[in-house]
Amino acid sequence: MNNSDISRGRYSGPFTGSFRLRRPFQRKTRDGRAYVQMVLEDMNGSMPAYMWRLQKETAIPADLTCVQVNGRIRWRRDGAVADVVQVGKTEKVAEDVIHLVPRSICPLPWLLPFLQTIIGRINSPSLRHFIMDVLSNDSIAFPFVSCPASLRFHHNYPGGLLRHSIECVQMVERYREFPQEKKELAIAGALFHDIGKILTMTPQMKRTTLGAALDHDKLTLEVLAPYLRRLHEKWSTGAAELRYLMTWRPGKRDRGIPRTPLANVLLAADRVSAGIDRRPESP
Repeated sequence: MNNSDISRGRYSGPFTGSFRLRRPFQRKTRDGRAYVQMVLEDMNGSMPAYMWRLQKETAIPADLTCVQVNGRIRWRRDGAVADVVQVGKTEKVAEDVIHLVPRSICPLPWLLPFLQTIIGRINSPSLRHFIMDVLSNDSIAFPFVSCPASLRFHHNYPGGLLRHSIECVQMVERYREFPQEKKELAIAGALFHDIGKILTMTPQMKRTTLGAALDHDKLTLEVLAPYLRRLHEKWSTGAAELRYLMTWRPGKRDRGIPRTPLANVLLAADRVSAGIDRRPESP
């Protein structure tokens, strides 16, 4: 049994697992006993849950908190529910970073397993830790999986940024001409090359005040700055090359020829993904 079995309602009996706590609310039974109604959620789905025995010192974590839960699964006419015995805050471990993205946060939840697979295929420990470090921050991960890639032109729908980013990664992965270490840097660059858009657009398809003043390209390194600094401490050449891959554009100084051809690969993947999904102009 694992979290996937629980959240999809495939198991009954005792369970222990890590979830996102959603919409906890204290209620009372008809005879006046207090209980908490909540939802347990992860990237696979959600399940209604109840905590019936409350002590005076019982503190229920806030909405969207990562929690460790002990309890028992039972079935009723409308499906499986969880009777919770214990619930408490827990720190996300590396393996749970994507698993604990709530399915309801991501407009295209079927993409989350693709994201999880991409991270799992990164061999470099430093680079894999960098990616998971970025996505362990909910203020980055949640808009990254829910924002559009644009408001008018390509992938212009909630979740479009994640889809565009994954498409770029998949295109980069097709190149077998490069050493694995170099290609993994390009994969990380493809995944996060547009992450500045989380500051310029909202999942509600609105442009932010900052987005009206600055282009997303100028914000990508700002979003990633603390994580790139930590990567630099472990792998300075990798951090420098990753910065270059995400920001290189053809210019007069280099005559349009990058220091590494992988920069062209990443740029081409970005343009091809955007071009395939580009919305036709109105007549």
